Amino acid sequence: IHMNPSQSTLTLEGDDLDRVDKAMQHISYLNSRQFPTPGIRRLKITSVVKCFNEEDCVSIPSVEGYVMVLQPEEPKISLSGINHFARSASEFESSEGVSLFPELRIISTITREVEPEGDGDEDPTVQESLVSEEIMHNLDTCEVTVLGEELNQEQESLEIDMTRLQQKGIEMSSSNLGMVITGVDTMASYEEVLHLIRYRNWHTVSLFDRKFKLVCSELNGRYVSNEFKVEVNVIHTANPVEHANHIAAQPQFVHPVHHTFVDLSGHNLANPHPFSVVPSTATVVIVVCVSFLVFMIILGVFRIRAAHQRTMRDQDTGKENEMDWDDSALTITVNPME
Repeated sequence: IHMNPSQSTLTLEGDDLDRVDKAMQHISYLNSRQFPTPGIRRLKITSVVKCFNEEDCVSIPSVEGYVMVLQPEEPKISLSGINHFARSASEFESSEGVSLFPELRIISTITREVEPEGDGDEDPTVQESLVSEEIMHNLDTCEVTVLGEELNQEQESLEIDMTRLQQKGIEMSSSNLGMVITGVDTMASYEEVLHLIRYRNWHTVSLFDRKFKLVCSELNGRYVSNEFKVEVNVIHTANPVEHANHIAAQPQFVHPVHHTFVDLSGHNLANPHPFSVVPSTATVVIVVCVSFLVFMIILGVFRIRAAHQRTMRDQDTGKENEMDWDDSALTITVNPME
C-alpha cells in the first residue's frame, strides 16, 4: 500500500487477486471537518495487470465514480447578554473604562430530525419530529462595530488586554469603525476575550449615549451569528466643587465674627468690615417670602376692619332716616298782611 504526501492517491500492489479485492473493499473516504462542505467528491480507479515477463498483458478499463456529501445540519450561533445599561461619566473617563459585554453568552444549536420509535410503516400518521440541541464548536472571527459616528481617537477608544489575547493565540485589529478579533478557538474562549473589551471616553461633557454591534462567525463567514447590539448611556452628575463652596461658606454665615472696635477717626471707613458675609440666595428668598406673607396678613386685617366699619355706618344711617319728618306733602301758607 502506497500513498502520496497529500493523501490524494492510493496505490495497491499484490500478486493475489482475492487479497487485492478485499483490500479495495476497505478503502474509505474520511472528512474530519465538523461541518463538511456539501457536494460531490469525484474518484477514479485505474487497474493494471502484469504478466510474468513484467509486461502489461491484460487491459482493464478505468472506473470513475463519486462520493456525495450531503448538506450537514447547520448550527445556529446565538449571542445574548445585557444590551442596554448606564454608567457614570467618571467610569468612562477612568483608566479602566466601561466593559461593553460583561455578561455575554455564546451558544450554538442544531436542529435535527428524530425518527419515531417503532415501525413507521404501521402508522402513516406518525411524522418525524424536530429536536434542537446545543453543540460545541469553534469560532474564527468576532467583529465589534460602532453604530453612528466613527470613533474619535482624540477622546475615545476601544481597548483590550493584549497579554490575554497572546496567551490564547488570538489576534486583534482596530480602526475608527471598531475592532476585529480573529483566530480559531472555542466559543468559551471567545466569551472570555469579549468580556475584556472596554470602552473609554475621556471627554464625556457632550456624550449621552454610544451604540455598538457584535457579530461572530466561523468557517470564514459560512455560519454567522445574530447581530447583538449594545447601548451604553452616560450619567452626568452635578459639579461637586460647587457643593463644596456652599458647605464652606455656611459656617462663616452661621458663626458671627466678633471684631474689636478701636478709634479710627481720621481714617477712611468706606469698608469698615472687610470680612462681612453676603447672605446667600436662599436666605434672601426666605426673607422676601416671609415679608410678603406678613404684608398679605396685614392687608387682609385692614380690609376686614374697613368692611366692618362700612356695615356699621350703613346701619346708623338707616336709623336716622326713620326719625326724619316726611314733609313731602306738607304745605304752609303765610298771609303777608298778617
